[in-house]
Amino acid sequence: MQLPVIRLRREMAPDPAVEGRAARYPLHLPAPMFRVLLEQQGPSLGLWRAAEVAALREQGYHRPVLDLGCGDGLVTSLVLRPVEVGVDPDGTALARAARLGIYHRLIARPLETAGLPAEAFATVISNSVLEHVADVDALLAAVARVLRPGGCLIFTAPTEAFSRWLLLPLAGYAARRNRALAHRNLWPVERWAAHLEAAGLEIESTRSYLRPGLVAAWDALEVAQQVRIGGQRALGRVWRRIPPGGFARLAEWGARLDLSAPEPGGGRLIVARKR
Repeated sequence: MQLPVIRLRREMAPDPAVEGRAARYPLHLPAPMFRVLLEQQGPSLGLWRAAEVAALREQGYHRPVLDLGCGDGLVTSLVLRPVEVGVDPDGTALARAARLGIYHRLIARPLETAGLPAEAFATVISNSVLEHVADVDALLAAVARVLRPGGCLIFTAPTEAFSRWLLLPLAGYAARRNRALAHRNLWPVERWAAHLEAAGLEIESTRSYLRPGLVAAWDALEVAQQVRIGGQRALGRVWRRIPPGGFARLAEWGARLDLSAPEPGGGRLIVARKR
């Protein structure tokens, strides 16, 4: 029986000659979605999430779908809906996800102990989760267990170039930033491939996003948001006072940004299929 699939329109179709691993073509996010991210997540995270959402929206999703590390569900709500199951150990984030109304079921546990049946899902989607995980192999094994044969893991993560493209090109600065962001696994494709293959998953395609200048801009905005004046974050205070028309103009500007990048990019989407 043919599985149902959610196929999302690409903003620009890829050239068949370069389609597949590391295909190169523009990457954009529509202004209304860019605006949601900027309003709800601020300037820095809104920019990074815009690139992730744009890359994720290019993919096809066979049902049923599991959202691994779904958090508050905002990113996934801009990619596809509804979603059969969301899993995240953060119960507070799941309470916010529940209010979106896109998940049939939410489980406040790690996937390894979620009690889900084997081969229950055709797709596992995961956004900016695997780079934080201490035991990636155990998590990938759990993903492979719940995926049907031929099913796909579609995930995003910062790349091996992330640390080099930050605001200050200094090893000590990058180390401090990665500690603050709880980054553990900023790997090249080849290392991801080795860990995925050990779990019975094979990389089918990749998509890089965010050029060096945009990674540095993201980092500058992120650092600026930490500056406090009078006990309050100065940029956050200004951001909250932007009128609706201002967010609309920012979103229109963002929609014109090409968020793609040549390999390795600051972030990368990987599609891996279960053998």
